[in-house]
Amino acid sequence: MKTIVIYSSKGGNTEKVANEIASELNCQCVKIAKDFDKSTLDLNGFDLVFVGTGNYVAKPDADMLNYLKDMHLKNSRQFALFITWFGRGKSDKAVFDKIKTAIEGNGQEMLESCYKCQGEGHTAMSRLIARLMGHDARGHPNAEELVAARKWATELAKLS
Repeated sequence: MKTIVIYSSKGGNTEKVANEIASELNCQCVKIAKDFDKSTLDLNGFDLVFVGTGNYVAKPDADMLNYLKDMHLKNSRQFALFITWFGRGKSDKAVFDKIKTAIEGNGQEMLESCYKCQGEGHTAMSRLIARLMGHDARGHPNAEELVAARKWATELAKLS
């Protein structure tokens, strides 16, 4: 089975998780950003695609969402989502649903298993707001969370 990790990251937390998963599965890891040239990545050769994004007030990264909406794949493959954020609540479900809609809108399969990691905000202001709201995410993703991400990815790769 051929696997790839694609991710978007503003503050670096999603990137840390993406690199851990790619290292564990010994696969390619590609950052999707505003200036990303879509023609340089062909997902048609992969069976399982791990997708990583931050959660920005119940929304996934816009660059990732746009990439997923615009991808043109010949055959169906499986996608698995991992999310990082510094808040609490149910906003991760909204992110999952938006990514799932984009993926399934292209005739692809979104796996229900999702890895979630409470990450540190990417700006001093976001960290301050998080602390004022009672969320202290400093030091995340920590070693334990990265091990859990590796385990999650390995289990999914075995099942797919």
